[in-house]
Amino acid sequence: MSKKGNREKQLLLYLSNKSDFVTGEEIAQHFDISPKTVYRLVKKINDEVTDDIMIFSEKGRGFKLNYEKYLGNPVAKSEKQIDFTPKQRRERVLEALLLAAPHPKKIYELFDEYYVGDSVVASDEQILTNELAQYDLVLERKNRQLAIVGEEKNIRKAIGDVIQNMNIVDIEELRNNQSLNFNSYDVLYILDQLRKMKLQIPYPYNVNIFSHLYILVSRSRKSSQIVKREVTAEEEQEMTKDPELKKIAETVIDNISKYINEPLPENEIYHLYQYLVSSRIEGNNKKKNHFSDKVNDVTYFYLEEMTKRLGIAMVNETFFNDFANHIKPMLNRLENQIRVKNGLLDQIKSVYDNIFQQVTEVSVLASQKFQLATINDDENGFITLYFARVLETDRRPIPTLIMCTTGIGTSELLRVKIAKKFPELEIVDVLATRDYDQTSQNYAGVELILSTIDLNQQVPINNLLVSAMFSKEDEERLKNKIEEIYHERK
Repeated sequence: MSKKGNREKQLLLYLSNKSDFVTGEEIAQHFDISPKTVYRLVKKINDEVTDDIMIFSEKGRGFKLNYEKYLGNPVAKSEKQIDFTPKQRRERVLEALLLAAPHPKKIYELFDEYYVGDSVVASDEQILTNELAQYDLVLERKNRQLAIVGEEKNIRKAIGDVIQNMNIVDIEELRNNQSLNFNSYDVLYILDQLRKMKLQIPYPYNVNIFSHLYILVSRSRKSSQIVKREVTAEEEQEMTKDPELKKIAETVIDNISKYINEPLPENEIYHLYQYLVSSRIEGNNKKKNHFSDKVNDVTYFYLEEMTKRLGIAMVNETFFNDFANHIKPMLNRLENQIRVKNGLLDQIKSVYDNIFQQVTEVSVLASQKFQLATINDDENGFITLYFARVLETDRRPIPTLIMCTTGIGTSELLRVKIAKKFPELEIVDVLATRDYDQTSQNYAGVELILSTIDLNQQVPINNLLVSAMFSKEDEERLKNKIEEIYHERK
């Protein structure tokens, strides 16, 4: 378990994928930590839950996640959080500095509510300086004041990343979020603008657009350094590709100009348009069969490469259109350096690790082949879900027939045992071997026959000879047969 700050989260994710109790020794071995550390982590997690426990413990059996509690509130904390972790403190300070940039803010105003000394402030300054370097921004200190200096585009990018790194999940809860320095009036106004767009923009794209508009409002009000220019002829031509989204962008920017009582430059219309076309808009598939050559090529490339790696045929029209409708805005995000934070990334990596690794490899090849910007883990996580869906769909129940010499008694007992052990089998009937020839036409969809008697005749269906008592060896052989059938489906 690499980072101490993530230990609790990683342990919860691990237990969320286990249906039964897991011993402390197993957990310790999985994370390469001591059993004592496991017990301390469990206690810490349970201590943070106010009205229940998150992880059950039972002597001799180990630990099991209270799954409903976990889904409802993965890390239970009080509604009004007063004690901030060092990381949360630095995020809030960084947010305040970025929103004011390039104007300085007094150090005591930035750190007063956290009750920390000069040594902690100096340490935070160094950490923030290192974080800002990746955006080509500089943290300057003068006369007990701090200021962030750099190009406007870099400042906005940093603000967007800071806001999204705070793990906003439900955009409708922003107005009540106590961990952010948001102006509540601005939040309410921007949420109203999102509703007036009348577009079905799902998470996390709605958070992306909210962040962009909030940054625009805050920066326009607090800074005189906003880059103002007219839309170029090339940009104007690009916006003609979707007149509806262009009209929405124009309306929203005009409304915000009136709200802040400050005229906004035309290029802000183009910026918002780019965020809209870079988002997945549900119910907007009327143009789904009219993709550009590049979108088609990139989509086919992913489908062909993932087919090779997973062994599942994926090139069908329905899936192609659905996936291409994701690739299209993704390419726009890459071209315009728009990042979408994937709040489910850790869970995707945990549940679909193999698919995620395969997608990551294909993304590297796609970037090279089509000269794209680097496709990051957030984007790879979204892509992974498409192929995971195909894989899960491909593992639909296997229609199964059970046969024995009489069709009653032993075969019925066999049915009960198999139904309990193998839910992936759909048992369509139990019958006597002698009746199969007379009724085989009724079982056209059957993929597997389990029989207590050797089927000497040629049966054009997967079949397996098992004992009436269905031994452990039968179980293992049946598991292998099921995997064979799933592989044949591919």
